[in-house]
Amino acid sequence: MRKITLDTERHHKSPKKKRKFLALAALGILVVLILWSNFSSSSSVFNYVFSGGSSIKQTDGRVNILLLGIGGGNHDGADLTDSIIVASYNLKTNEVTMFSVPRDVWLPGIKQKVNAAYEMGKAQGNGLQFAGDKIDDILGIPIHYEVLMDFAGFSKAIDLIGGVDVSVPNTFDDFEYPIDGKENDLCGWKEDVRDLNADQAKALNVPVGKTKLYVDASGKVATDSATLDFGCRYEHIHFDKGVTHMDGTTALKFVRSRHAFGVEGSDFARSKRQQLVIQAFRDKVFSLQTLSNPQKVFSLIGTFGDSFKTNIPSGQYLEFYNLAKKVKKTNSVVLGDLGNGKSVFYNPPLSSDYGGAWVLVPQNNNFDLVAGFVHDTLNPTPTPSGSAKPVSTPIP
Repeated sequence: MRKITLDTERHHKSPKKKRKFLALAALGILVVLILWSNFSSSSSVFNYVFSGGSSIKQTDGRVNILLLGIGGGNHDGADLTDSIIVASYNLKTNEVTMFSVPRDVWLPGIKQKVNAAYEMGKAQGNGLQFAGDKIDDILGIPIHYEVLMDFAGFSKAIDLIGGVDVSVPNTFDDFEYPIDGKENDLCGWKEDVRDLNADQAKALNVPVGKTKLYVDASGKVATDSATLDFGCRYEHIHFDKGVTHMDGTTALKFVRSRHAFGVEGSDFARSKRQQLVIQAFRDKVFSLQTLSNPQKVFSLIGTFGDSFKTNIPSGQYLEFYNLAKKVKKTNSVVLGDLGNGKSVFYNPPLSSDYGGAWVLVPQNNNFDLVAGFVHDTLNPTPTPSGSAKPVSTPIP
């Protein structure tokens, strides 16, 4: 860890200058939270995000920011965006509307799910802009700024402040939590290429000729009826309902779990867990003990510095902070959710048109319906009785 040397003479000149230092340090952490808010729809965190002023880009009185969250690391899919939120701030009403974009939405233009847009753009050297361009195409509103954050830096920051206390809403188990570094572990199986005749291929339900197969230590081939046990790639995680103290590693598992049994297995529940950890982190950071420790403040900022990317100019941070204090209301919206179990999107049958993947597409493949949903959400009009309308959930 890089040693941070403070100018003790300057910091001890007067209580007034020390207070000024703490104010600047607090502002630095606010900026950090601004850039990490992509993982949360909590207004208590999000209220630190938006700012106005003549230098901030806007269209028709709105500032729109794309917030992307990735798992990070060196494994396959590390740059797929698990969290995609478009936040729109109304400069006139000081209200924020956040659209959670389902990561499985299929984008015909790139022939990939929307969660691959950043990864594709990154390969071309412009990940943030590429993702912003593709996502604003389907939403029908311009994206003015993009922010990306990975979980690794957040985990380190939690450790730096001594962990967080999180109120776990439900007891749950996840037996398929991936272990970092073991994503491709064969768990005792070996790959072998064999030249199979027709009878052998039929018995194994694989193509005739040279075929890659899995074999065990004795050389026995795994047949199509055998269960290839890759259990060594996963670990069992368990959380009990109630207040739990979490270090960075535990908090990371809590927010990333995807395969829990019951209600905690949904993406909605996962998003709520992310909000809980963000709130706990914010509460700890803004405690007197943290802000009164200058070295810890600088260490936090440094930790986050390696974990986010954004095209927000640093000269605009103060403007973003100033308007943040004016936010009156924050609404959370799932893109396409019409309520009563209805949605603009549907899940079509598996097809080569979508690479054989499970995807979401708008009815009749008409993305004008998506743009219309966004427009109607941002510009609500009285809805006739019995008509469906976008579901907007105020966040207390």
